[in-house]
Amino acid sequence: MVGAMPYQPLSDRNSPPAVYVRAAPEPLAAGPVTGPFRAQVVVVGGGFTGISAALHLAEAGAEVAVLEAKDVGWGASGRAFGQVVPYLKIGEDALARRYGPDAERVIEAVAAGPDLVFGLIEKHRIACWPVRTGLIFAAHSPGGRRGLETRAEYWQRRGGPVEMLAGARCMEMIGSALYRAALIDRRGGHINPYAYVRGLAKAAVAAGVRLHVQSPVRSLARDGGRWQLTVGAHAVTADQVVIATNAYSGALWPGLAESVIPVRGHGFVSAPLSDNVRRSILPEGQSLTDTRRLFSAVRLLPDGRLHASGHGPVAGPESSPDWRGVNARVTRLFPQLDRVAWEQGWSGWVAMTPDHVPRLHELAPGLFAGLGYNGRGIAAATMMGRDLAALVMGRGETAFPRVEMRRLAYAGMAPLLVRGAVWLYRARDLLDEVRLK
Repeated sequence: MVGAMPYQPLSDRNSPPAVYVRAAPEPLAAGPVTGPFRAQVVVVGGGFTGISAALHLAEAGAEVAVLEAKDVGWGASGRAFGQVVPYLKIGEDALARRYGPDAERVIEAVAAGPDLVFGLIEKHRIACWPVRTGLIFAAHSPGGRRGLETRAEYWQRRGGPVEMLAGARCMEMIGSALYRAALIDRRGGHINPYAYVRGLAKAAVAAGVRLHVQSPVRSLARDGGRWQLTVGAHAVTADQVVIATNAYSGALWPGLAESVIPVRGHGFVSAPLSDNVRRSILPEGQSLTDTRRLFSAVRLLPDGRLHASGHGPVAGPESSPDWRGVNARVTRLFPQLDRVAWEQGWSGWVAMTPDHVPRLHELAPGLFAGLGYNGRGIAAATMMGRDLAALVMGRGETAFPRVEMRRLAYAGMAPLLVRGAVWLYRARDLLDEVRLK
């Protein structure tokens, strides 16, 4: 769908947020493609999906090369909020309707997604601020509370470490009296996503992956039973190809970019808070989000900076951060802040799908793609990379079922439709917020 947009995600000029970059591993010794070569598998894209696929492929014995248009983690992976979530965007009942007999497998696999992420962090000793004290989901409305209670009951029946918080306990865990109820899921956590994907890339290179950055793929075509990729003036040949470009897909494969809806997500980070204020906010280290329809996450970073997601233009070129909007929301949530000294704002592209579940495709013989994480990319994309590796190697069952790629009929109108939907969601969230008073 990028081809249908008036603005191309790869044209963004700003780098991932400095607060992430400063704490990430040193850049890898990787450069652009300088001549023709052949690999058993070529992975296009150096984010969570692509690097996870490359690492799992290399560990399975495949000869792998990664081609990244910018740098590892430059796109959405290096700009994500950082929550490692054991759910997809929609609830378990909706997943049951969407996947039918495959639903139980998908739900259980997604619930184990944080185990995969934190297991890789531990295995490869990735320094990425890993915190696994759980995630808090607060009820922003009566309907939101009912949804959280339904989810808590679902996982409690299965022995999951999930519970509802209410009253004084809810206020104590969040550090705010705004919400009357919340759910805490101890399986989740949060990380520095840029450091995580860079650490995965370091592990992949150590496992034998050939990594090239600043190497955008201009064309992809089948030739004599193999795939030919054009990178600058050079030809790269592969037996099999994985496309892992998510919302940053271009015209590499017909219809792929138009099968998702790219939407800008916005992040904000403050200067370090004072010690006494810092101790009053999310004192047990969880990240917080609520049941509103738009981005609402808040967490504290290791040095005491407040990190929040917030509103901003959902399409078009990069814009100035909406400091007033994010400040109004977090100071209402945490009145003890009074006023926040915000230091940096940024944005990145989130790939949405109409039914809010990811897509795993076999586009042609030996050509695979995975995308569409709807804001749940850290765990889901890492899982998708593992699934893509399994498909390439012809091994085992995947967490996400394979589906046919379909170009969205309304792709050309998507930016207008998304803007309209966001205004509607914002109005409904505002109405819920008034009712919270």
